[in-house]
Order: sequence, then structure tokens, then C-alpha cells
Amino acid sequence: MMRKPTWLNWPRWKSLSSWLNRKTAVAVAMLACVLTPLVLSRMKENPQVAPEDAQRRINIITPHNETIRREFGEAFQSWWQEKTGESVYVNWLTPGGTSEIRMVLDSQFAAAEKNGDEGVGIDVFFGGGDYVFSKQAEKGRLAKLEVFEQHPEWFDQKVIPQSFTGEQYYDAEHQWVGVCLTRFGICYNTDTLKRLGIEPPTRWSDLADPKYFGTIAMADPTKSGSVARAFEMLVQQQMHDTIAKGRRRPGKTQKQFQMRVRSEGWEKGLNLIQKIAGNARYFTDSATKIPRDVAQGDAAAGLCIDFYGLSYEEMLKQDDGSSRLRWISPEGGTSLCVDPVGVMRGAPDPELAQAFVTFLLSKQGQLLWNAKPGTPGGPKFRSLRRMPVRKDVYTPENMQHFADPENPYLATGGFVYRPELTQRGFGALRFIIRVMCLDCHDELKHAWKELADAGIPDRAHKMFSDLTVVSYQNAMGGIRSQVASENKLETAAMAVRLGRFFRQNYERAGKFARKGEKKP
Repeated sequence: MMRKPTWLNWPRWKSLSSWLNRKTAVAVAMLACVLTPLVLSRMKENPQVAPEDAQRRINIITPHNETIRREFGEAFQSWWQEKTGESVYVNWLTPGGTSEIRMVLDSQFAAAEKNGDEGVGIDVFFGGGDYVFSKQAEKGRLAKLEVFEQHPEWFDQKVIPQSFTGEQYYDAEHQWVGVCLTRFGICYNTDTLKRLGIEPPTRWSDLADPKYFGTIAMADPTKSGSVARAFEMLVQQQMHDTIAKGRRRPGKTQKQFQMRVRSEGWEKGLNLIQKIAGNARYFTDSATKIPRDVAQGDAAAGLCIDFYGLSYEEMLKQDDGSSRLRWISPEGGTSLCVDPVGVMRGAPDPELAQAFVTFLLSKQGQLLWNAKPGTPGGPKFRSLRRMPVRKDVYTPENMQHFADPENPYLATGGFVYRPELTQRGFGALRFIIRVMCLDCHDELKHAWKELADAGIPDRAHKMFSDLTVVSYQNAMGGIRSQVASENKLETAAMAVRLGRFFRQNYERAGKFARKGEKKP
């Protein structure tokens, strides 16, 4: 019998061998942790076609979540294969939300222009709201869509209207088109509201109730386009109400009357945002964090678009159909806008890019937005809970399979978005809310708590609500011009000046509320 070498029995070697085995095991485990999500992500998002096996490739930049990417990626692969016999790999580019995508496109197109390139290696921009698409079109970064000439019947008023509730559903130059509908609203946790003794909200103004103090989840409107639009809807509702109830004073012209009621409505909207922000637990950079935290009970309610809220409502749905997270469209407080798609200028595969747009607007692509999993035309894994843009898919036959069996074109609540009121000042509104509510959030919360505890005395409330420096005239004039300028240093200096004004007002209002009706 061969004897084992004596050096293998040395305690030091055994210790070294054991150490090496442990290090190897740790290294393998760490490598698995890194590679497994990447492998699983590729398997989930593109299970049918691997990039090296595909005959064609399409690069799509999008803020949409993994569920939408997977469902539409697979469906388009199958549609194109059946149509042409070719396999296609869908390469999703997901740098973040709409704001991050805008910054990516800005930097890439700047580099492309410097190098003399027409495109940036991206075929399609999919999702993100009509505002950012309008800006991309203005900069000449979107190609004309062929679907308007190929299927003119789809752009009849009875199928896809050019506008509805004051919102544009496709670009006049045919550079982008809406593929699904979006509403802005409120998500709330039913269990948390019961614990706090609060009735479920039905209007934007409900979130200003001091009972919500420290429990509202909000997002920075300069980082989230969807939350910024929700704030704009809130302000517009206040302006609509003020205009409808206003009466022209003797000796005043119609123009003077319009300016007065618009200014009053603007201030009421901003004051409402102040109070809701006073109830806020935090402001996040990501709008998707809001429904997640509300679902987990870390917040009682928050502002979010329908899809974010309804997705979590679907995810948490019980066998009896109940869910601890609910989403509602505030009464008369939101328009019905679209989530668009566009083909990028200089797309690597323009034929495939144009085909993707056609697929999204086909009945097959439209049904995918709201049909239940396993139903005709439905998704494979989970309902997407979004509303198709085409009116003609809202038939009894189709809607019996919808996760949300309502026709949004018949349930708008009478709200009509009026772009002449706030659209040109949209950037200014985002800037004002950031300065007024985020930059001095601690002072705002403290003052609002003092006011609420004191029964919101009139004079303290007036100090708290002073909007002299951000009046409608100032917002649509100097503030709008400065925010739109390239002089970032001067814009930052303006933010400091305005922030100082609000911070001092909040501190004075809090002290005044504590001391009652005596001057501080």
C-alpha cells in the first residue's frame, strides 16, 4: 500500500488547504451573486431570442418597468417573426426615469453632432409623457412616423383623436403618437387610513388635511415628469374653479378679469401644494418609490400616475379581489393624456423601428395594455393595467377580458386641460415647488404643524401662504425666462433668494401660531 506523503499530514498544510477552499467558495458565491441577476434578466426580458442568434436587432430606450418590457418585447418578437419570418432581438435601454433619459439623449446627441453623426444608436423612444416627446421633436431628434400614411384610418376621430380633454394625442408633424392613456391621481393604503381614522381621499384637497401629517409620500417634480404633471393638474383644477365662480367687477375689462381669476386660482393651487407638502414624510427622486412605500405601509398616501398605483394594486390583490393599496382618479382633477412612442433620428434599423410603432397601435398591441393574463390578446404573466389609446378596442367583446372594464373616454369627470393657463410655465412651476417645498421642507413641516395645532389662525396662515414672489405674473414672466435660460448660476441664485423668502415666512408663521394673535 502506498503511503500518503507525510507533508500532507502537516497541520499547517491542512490549515492552508482549508483556507483556500473557503476563499474559493466565497469567490464562487460572489460571482454567482453578480452573474445570476444578469442571466435571469436576459432570460426574463428576451426569453425567445438571444442577441447572437437574432437576424435583426432593435434598440429601445424607455422608462417602462420590466413587466411592460417583457410583455411587449416577446409580443413584438412573435409578431415580427410571423410577419416576416425573421427573428429579432429587443435590446432594452433603461437608464432610469424620463428625466434620466432626457439627460442621456442630450449628452449623446451633443456628442453625435460634434462627431458629425446623425443618430445615437437608438431606434425607438418608448414611454415617458408627451411633454418630453414634444421637446425632443422641437430639437429635431425624432423621425416622421410612417404609420400615419400606412394606416390613415387609425387617425379618425372615432379611433385615435388628435386631442381629447385638452391633451394632444399625436404630434401635428407626425413625429410622435400616444399608444396608451394616462391619468394622474392618488394611491393610498387602506389599512393605514383605518389606523389613522381617515376616510379614503376622493379629491386632491383631501391630502391637505392635517390628519395626514408626516404620512404623505411625494416626489421632486424637477426629477419626476409624472408627479410634475400631477401638480399641474392640481393647480389647473383650482384655476378652473376660480374662473368658473369669478365675476367681473364694474369698470374692469375682460382681460383684467381673466388675469385676476387666473392669479387667484394659481395661488390657491400653490397654497394647496404647500399644505400637502407640509404633510409629506419625504420627497423622493423616483416616482416609482411612492406606491411601493404606500403599499408597504411606510406612507398613508401619495401622488402617482394610474399605472404605478394600479400595478401595485394588482400585485397585492387578494383572492376576494381586495387590495390594501388602492388608486383613485381625483374628482374632476385630471385630464386624460397619452404615453407616446417615437422613432429616433438616425435609427440603426429604421424599418424595424417604424414596425414597432405600427405594432403598438395595432389591435394586437393595444389589447396587451389592459387584457387579463391568459385571455385573448392578453399578456402572459401579469395584467399591465393601462388603458389603450384606440377608442375602437373598447367593445363589449374586448372589455369582458379587461382588468379595468371601463371606457376612460366616457369617464373624464369633465376636466379639460387648458394649455394656455400653465403649459408655458410648466418648468417654472416645477422650479417653484422645489424651492417652496423641498429646499425648506423642514421649516415648512414645522410651521404647518404649529398652524394645525393652533387651529390654523388667520394671520399666521396668511404669513404661511404668502406667494408674493411667485405670483402668476412673476411665474409666467421672469421666473419662467430664468429657468429656461442657459445661465444656471443665476437660476441657482434665484432659488436661494426665493428659498430665503419662504424659509423666513414659515419661521414667522410658526412663531405667530404658537403665540396666538400677538405679533412675534
